[in-house]
Amino acid sequence: MSSPYCYKYPRPAVTTDLVVFAWIDHTLQTLLIRRKHDPFADHWAIPGGFLDMEETAEAGARRELLEETGLTIPGVVEPLGFFAAPDRDPRGRTITLAHVATLPGGDHPIEGGDDAAEAAWRPVVEARDLAFDHDEVLAAAVDWLRRKVVAKSPEALALLPRPVELSEVRSLFKSLGAPARNLAAWVAAAGG
Repeated sequence: MSSPYCYKYPRPAVTTDLVVFAWIDHTLQTLLIRRKHDPFADHWAIPGGFLDMEETAEAGARRELLEETGLTIPGVVEPLGFFAAPDRDPRGRTITLAHVATLPGGDHPIEGGDDAAEAAWRPVVEARDLAFDHDEVLAAAVDWLRRKVVAKSPEALALLPRPVELSEVRSLFKSLGAPARNLAAWVAAAGG
């Protein structure tokens, strides 16, 4: 059945991606998937995919994360921004609505599924040459996390395992390129 609100102009596809950060093995890591299919088969990418017609962008990001990695984010998922360069996807005009989340310190098991051949935690400083424009998306997410860490936000304070150690805070700040000032106050704010 056709809709009375037909639009005769081409429409872009919409995807949603979810950058996830966790502190694993004394290192800031991000969750990546190895793509099973072209475009960019065998390349690492941020988990994500096409948005279903009936779901919100956040619900789509959470669904894709679960399908591709088996991981559920128990807490807040924040919008990061949209990425819309005309040539970002070789399949055609695609706009992604990127999201970001942090997980508290601890173990977060994952497993590749759906169209992900593999899922893995990778150190943020080593995550590069990603599929599509995901290097740009990850850079924006790192900037988001840097601001959260400097502001001592709840998402940032929950990243590190308890008890919070000054050496871990120093490593976190260094991995984000954040100014390492007043780290003892950060440890105190985190309950360390």
